[in-house]
Amino acid sequence: MKTIYILLTRTNTMLSRCIHAAPGNHYTHSALSLDNTFTQLYSFGRKYKYSYLPAGFVRESVNRGLMGDSNDIECAVYELKITNRSHKRLMRLLNEMESEMELYQYNILGLFLCLLGVENQRRRHFFCSQFVSYVLLKSGAVEFGKAPSLVRPVDFQNLPGATQIFEGSIGQLRGMF
Repeated sequence: MKTIYILLTRTNTMLSRCIHAAPGNHYTHSALSLDNTFTQLYSFGRKYKYSYLPAGFVRESVNRGLMGDSNDIECAVYELKITNRSHKRLMRLLNEMESEMELYQYNILGLFLCLLGVENQRRRHFFCSQFVSYVLLKSGAVEFGKAPSLVRPVDFQNLPGATQIFEGSIGQLRGMF
């Protein structure tokens, strides 16, 4: 068995505030980490710190970018044990996506349709929680019971097998390692 981590955050950006306004959305962003240092997170989001666009497949870190600029960002970490086989598939999928990252785009339309409960899958278009759920599903690590385009960060909080191991600020999380 291997352990992976899902990091949920809520920043004070305009997009985050809009997502947070929808019922049940305390956390507004999700990212996947393969280790507990959170220095290499996989997600979909802004490519540059000061600009919403362009956005797409990104590698984030709690030490740089938006997360590195603040100690006060609210966050929660969920630990998930997956099989060695699922971990290998996950690694392969992440490596493939990273090697073709310029082909992937942020699914702005899908994000807003998700908030309305409308399924929308576009090839090589993801928003953060759609991406995390997609790679977990595709690797065989978990089943969500709904399409990845309908998965919101709150769904990771109720994911069978996921255990919350931290809740607090990003500064506190950084201080743990």
